[in-house]
Amino acid sequence: MVLQSQQPEQVIRQSDARPSWTELILRPWCMLVAIVPLLVIDALGTSMAPETPDTVAGRLLHQLLGFFDVPPTLATIATGLIILAVLLSWHLMQRDPWKVPLRVPLGIVGEGVAWAIPLLLLASLFSAAVLSGGLTNDQLQTLSVTDRILISVAAGLDEELVFRMAGIALLHTILVDLLGRRPGTGTVLAILGTAVLFAWYHDPSLASLSRLVFTFLAGCYLGVVYILRGFAVVVWVHVLYDIAVTVLLT
Repeated sequence: MVLQSQQPEQVIRQSDARPSWTELILRPWCMLVAIVPLLVIDALGTSMAPETPDTVAGRLLHQLLGFFDVPPTLATIATGLIILAVLLSWHLMQRDPWKVPLRVPLGIVGEGVAWAIPLLLLASLFSAAVLSGGLTNDQLQTLSVTDRILISVAAGLDEELVFRMAGIALLHTILVDLLGRRPGTGTVLAILGTAVLFAWYHDPSLASLSRLVFTFLAGCYLGVVYILRGFAVVVWVHVLYDIAVTVLLT
């Protein structure tokens, strides 16, 4: 391992170097800017279309906050508030620049499109399944296009917050900090563990083997995307996949 004092001066002075694309899209402020449209759509949908079915992850989060006497009006927009608080706090701690070039959020959306394509191809092997816990294809048939889009956005935000941002971090902390696993091993096991929970979440009765296999593989895939490309990209992947399945393929 090379110590900082042993590195060349131009490597140490990182502020003088232009950040790579990966470094840019992994900055918390860039991630937040990229998903602001989804947060706004989710908040507007909650306030203007309260009859739209909620995701199971969203309902569980609301119930948890209700246990701590959080007012219902805040609980209904809890996902957005939590994401905002986490990414903004992270940004302030890292002291990254506030200015975000337009190409960064546009590029994150573009990556979301690109990374969603393999997931759609994978789904075609199992018959396309909606990655939104608590909803069946029959229930989706009764919903308007607007409601399907709102559900897709809510599922992407709720489930990526619970399973990727919180779930992987929690399992990684337990495996590495408490059980002494190597960081790389902890990351792999955290991805697999959250993928198992993700599969069970989408089929808690274990009624469909093909659905369980697909959602487990999808959970693994989304976990890898999250680790490699960050929270904003994986949210866009999830949202765009669900929109494609619910609006274009249903």
